[in-house]
Amino acid sequence: MTSAAENQEVAKLPQKRLYRQRAHCNPWSDHSLDYPVRPDLFQWGVLFDGKEEPPVTMVDIGCGYGGLLFRLSIQFPLARIVGMEIRLKVVDYVQAKIKALRQNHPGNYQNIACIRTNAMKYLPNFFKKARSHAHALIRPIGKDVLPLSRSPFQAS
Repeated sequence: MTSAAENQEVAKLPQKRLYRQRAHCNPWSDHSLDYPVRPDLFQWGVLFDGKEEPPVTMVDIGCGYGGLLFRLSIQFPLARIVGMEIRLKVVDYVQAKIKALRQNHPGNYQNIACIRTNAMKYLPNFFKKARSHAHALIRPIGKDVLPLSRSPFQAS
């Protein structure tokens, strides 16, 4: 008799080499992208298994192949995180990887999604205007600070 774990088929992770695309995409060219006219018209439930709540708390703009997105999902399991990327093949890869990880790790990776959009043009169409927590912390000092894990002059 086989166990339920043995019967469950393991989803294969997508191979990044099959989703290669040019490193840059012209953000000002006309892409046929679907985007909401107003933030309240976007259906977040489509990305998160029909659940509209809680609201998105983190956005990875230009998420690329999703490395940060997947790490944030584990670090912040209660946060709802969205990756935004303009390149079609890269978005297809991230979405396929999210689907495979959800299947292979039930209960995990339910809090992330990736959408294809042009954040330079349409970011205000997805989110209501709000003052960010980071802005509230940084402004009193009078400087914008981006913390780096290494010196900016250190070799990669």
